[in-house]
Amino acid sequence: MKLQGSNIVGSSPSRGRVENDYYATNPDSIKALLKVEEIIYPAWECACGEGHIAKHLILQNDNVYASDLINRGYGDTQDFLAPLKDDYKSFKKINTIITNPPFALFQEFVERALNIAGKKVIMFGKLQALEGVRRATYLETTPLKTVYVFKKRQQPLRNGSNIDPLTGKKMASSTMAFAWFVWEKGYEGSPVIKWI
Repeated sequence: MKLQGSNIVGSSPSRGRVENDYYATNPDSIKALLKVEEIIYPAWECACGEGHIAKHLILQNDNVYASDLINRGYGDTQDFLAPLKDDYKSFKKINTIITNPPFALFQEFVERALNIAGKKVIMFGKLQALEGVRRATYLETTPLKTVYVFKKRQQPLRNGSNIDPLTGKKMASSTMAFAWFVWEKGYEGSPVIKWI
């Protein structure tokens, strides 16, 4: 079998990308974060999908807002990168913004979240978010405090499910490395890498 670049990085050229980049956060990924990082409430999960992150946050504190560009039956409909709807203008008091943004919009989500969140921004993303001249140059100017790198490969849920629609079987482990990125307002040191 001849390997193509897309196979090596863990995607399938025959399947292509999921519409609207809907790769939900695996419950194991959010549970690992909550063991090591404090969420300061109220919190806003701004790309909530079907609530994969928000449902775990609510178990700790019910002061959680959830929204997404696409209505998937959980949370409100709000484009996080567009002007906020009137009922979201009270979000000046949000302490933590936490989400798993579309990877192509990782930097845009970070920029917007840092403008809104009062205390913390937490993003789940590919470890390669640290590279690239434009993104790395931007990240150097932010209060990025901690990058939690997973020791075990995480499997985002394609279209919100861990079942492969083509085979009906559980999805295989991803070949991509993922991490939680945590920004803390007022932090001025260098980012610290921790393993979870």
